[in-house]
Amino acid sequence: MVPKVSKGGRSFAGAWKYYAHDRRTPEQAEEGEQVRTRERIGFVHTENLCGIEDDRAAIGLMVMTAEQSHRCEKPVYAFSLAWHPEEQPSKEEMIKAGQDALKALKMEEHQALFISHTETAHPHVHIIVNRVHPETGKSINLYKDQEKLQAWARQYEKERGKIYCLGREFRAQAREAAKTQDGAAMPGRYVNNTVAESWARSQDGKSFKAALEAKGWGLAKGDKKESVLMAVAPNGKAVSILRELNRGLEKAQKIKTKDFERKTGDLNRDKLPSVREVQQSMQRRKSGEQSRQHVPPTGKKPEGQQKGQDPDEGRAWALEMRIRAERRGLAERQAEAQQRHKQAAKERLEKAQQDAMTAQHIAEQRRELREATERIEKGGLGYRMSGQARQDRATAQELPKQLEQSMQHVQNWVTRERGKVAEAFKAFDQRQANERRELERKIEQAREAGAWPEAQRRQGRAQEPQRQPEPSQQKQQSQGPPQGRSRGRER
Repeated sequence: MVPKVSKGGRSFAGAWKYYAHDRRTPEQAEEGEQVRTRERIGFVHTENLCGIEDDRAAIGLMVMTAEQSHRCEKPVYAFSLAWHPEEQPSKEEMIKAGQDALKALKMEEHQALFISHTETAHPHVHIIVNRVHPETGKSINLYKDQEKLQAWARQYEKERGKIYCLGREFRAQAREAAKTQDGAAMPGRYVNNTVAESWARSQDGKSFKAALEAKGWGLAKGDKKESVLMAVAPNGKAVSILRELNRGLEKAQKIKTKDFERKTGDLNRDKLPSVREVQQSMQRRKSGEQSRQHVPPTGKKPEGQQKGQDPDEGRAWALEMRIRAERRGLAERQAEAQQRHKQAAKERLEKAQQDAMTAQHIAEQRRELREATERIEKGGLGYRMSGQARQDRATAQELPKQLEQSMQHVQNWVTRERGKVAEAFKAFDQRQANERRELERKIEQAREAGAWPEAQRRQGRAQEPQRQPEPSQQKQQSQGPPQGRSRGRER
């Protein structure tokens, strides 16, 4: 059994014309003629197509279903299953194998058209599948589909007692042996946590963008789908942010699309650069960094330096490095401030609860109730006839109600304090947002001026002319020290 995945496409009609008819001869292809013969077709079978058996009508229904999704650009998915020439499976066995392969891909509920061919020595069947689900209208993600089909085909041959595809079996055994080395599990692949860390440290879309840029990353809109936010790594690789955040998480832990959109709603996606623009900007910045060369102490230019090189290139590079450092520093300071603020809020709530319990005498009431209950349980005949027993029974009956009311007062107290803490958090978040906006405003001014404001001030002071002394001071300096002071030293 050899499964083979064909390249996905947009046209169901094109796939049907190719698989459901004979091949064109070179002469027919040159003349542009269409083939209408079907001599190589063994059988046609449909799945989840409302009982339609005609393959042309089935293709029409698949087209209508695919139109339900406005996001799926390539709804056509096709693959084939081929048996060894020694095997001669029946029609029912080929259909059953195709159904099992769809289950391995988790597409058993999707519309599918089976078309078998008989022109080769090895029996095979082609399966055209609609990626769009007929009921939900959502397209399936076929991540690692070839690996899933190969794993299923390997198990298929094992169940039948003979391995025909020796190369696949050898590679599978080699992968299983490579998973462990000296009895210890091999480490998993490296995962970059930059996107997740930046997301956790940010409160909105703009702060998330600043956190990414502080680490040398870029934020962009998708080239194909502008509604998708993309993160561009320093090496130019672009990843979908939401998919990267949800990678490896359980279903209950994954970030929902509506929550992601709510947090990034302050970003104007129309003004975001595309992935290609961010990559080009990074490439230009990297090229400028590599081409920047230091002038030797002798004052001579390096031999490899071009005569027409921009003299401002070094200053532009230094400015970008300063901007990156400022963003990184602000992100680290704000993260530390958030941690301190959370700890202070936690201590404030704990103190509020402790103060409320002290004010309501919760500890005394609990102790009194516990002592009364112990005396009732351990008291003898003389105790039960005493007035202390009647008092303890009254305490055991009334005190729980009082204790419940006191705890309610404590809860109300803590709730009011929690509201104050929430207001303080809101003000704290607003202050940090103002800091980020102020930094971005400062960065825009620095880029317009071509230098960081502090560097501009230092440069301005360096260019100021030396202040000349007043004429009276010049005359005094030329005459030397006062005579009286000289006479005093002489005496």
